[in-house]
Amino acid sequence: MVGEVRRVSAGDGARLREVRLAALAEAPGAFWQTWEAEAARPDDDWRRRAARNAAGHAHATFLLEHDGEPVGMVDVHQPSLVPEFRELAAMWVAPAMRATGAADLLVSAAVAWARSVGAIGVRLWVEIRNVPAQRMYRRHGFTQVGSPSPDRENPGGKVYLLMVLAVDPDASASRAFLARANGPWTDESG
Repeated sequence: MVGEVRRVSAGDGARLREVRLAALAEAPGAFWQTWEAEAARPDDDWRRRAARNAAGHAHATFLLEHDGEPVGMVDVHQPSLVPEFRELAAMWVAPAMRATGAADLLVSAAVAWARSVGAIGVRLWVEIRNVPAQRMYRRHGFTQVGSPSPDRENPGGKVYLLMVLAVDPDASASRAFLARANGPWTDESG
């Protein structure tokens, strides 16, 4: 068995910190944040983040657990500048769990949640060199929108692709759908 995916609970602050730091230590090139910055967050910040992401329609974090241990996560949030979408972020699966369907479970949970809260689409940014992640997102129906975009805060750094999945067929038929999906890049996952 690959494991179980569940939404974080309000009491999962320490567990959320554990899996987030594992992700940043193992794959620092895949994320905007750094291990050092996230490790410096006080415990109370992790408790607040878990409580916020455990309920409501604007933020959710899903954990993948195998034998009771966290081995993956994905964060989903409502970007303030395009509130009809949800943005998938902080996606990570432990190396031992890759190519097992674990990432598919996390993406499916994130998309199902977005659909359940009335989002018209889910968007994400994936580092251009992360070809396995791009393939996995395409399996779920995500398509690339626009051209690669460099990280504006680090001009010599990473380049990202915007990928979008329509979850509301009527809304996605609108000419404005892709323009809205390509709305301003916001990082509100923290």
